Amino acid sequence: MTPMPTVRAQPQPSIAAVPELQRFSLSWCWAYVRQQFVLLSFFGLGLLVSTLCSLVMALFGRWISQATGRVWVCRLYRFWLNYSIRLGVFDIQFPDAEAFSQIRGCIIAANHPTVVDAILLMSSNPHTVCIMRASLAKNRSLGGVARLAGYVTNDCGPALIHQGVQKIQNKENLLIFPEGTRTTDQAVNPFKNGFALIASRSGAPIQTVFIEREAGYLGKGVSFFSSTPL
Repeated sequence: MTPMPTVRAQPQPSIAAVPELQRFSLSWCWAYVRQQFVLLSFFGLGLLVSTLCSLVMALFGRWISQATGRVWVCRLYRFWLNYSIRLGVFDIQFPDAEAFSQIRGCIIAANHPTVVDAILLMSSNPHTVCIMRASLAKNRSLGGVARLAGYVTNDCGPALIHQGVQKIQNKENLLIFPEGTRTTDQAVNPFKNGFALIASRSGAPIQTVFIEREAGYLGKGVSFFSSTPL
């Protein structure tokens, strides 16, 4: 097991620092509009790109490798995160990003405090395959992208273990959130045992990642329309 890098997400003052009496002021409203725009753009871009990915797979799937698809997805996620940061919605610090980008053939086990955790990690390493919920793979904003990049769904039973081992043997990383759902509080939820079985079968090292957040925005049970920033 290799040393654990840390990702820290801190609140931007655009909303968090506005006193309660100044809520719904012009500055607060502008910050909230930016926040909602970033979320809507993610789903809007995802719907457009997933549709294009499905079309590309149908027409040229035999000539486009999953590795190429992951590079495209990595760049797309990086673009979205970068302009979200520039708009002042996210403040993300990842001091070990350069070292993380060089990882190959590992199981990446991370905690899961927000919905953007997978996007952050996959945008930092194009060799990473995500194990995702089957319902998300059927989502119109994510399904086409997931198929193009060769992500693995968690509903395939023994095939999940086989596919996971195969990805590792191909020198790809397997991104797993061992909690199975988003972290419900500051502690880490109990782990599922699937990732340990894949690690045992493949003999792959486990790269742990701990993601810290300063506020509850995009966490489990928090509405997307909340004004609390990440």
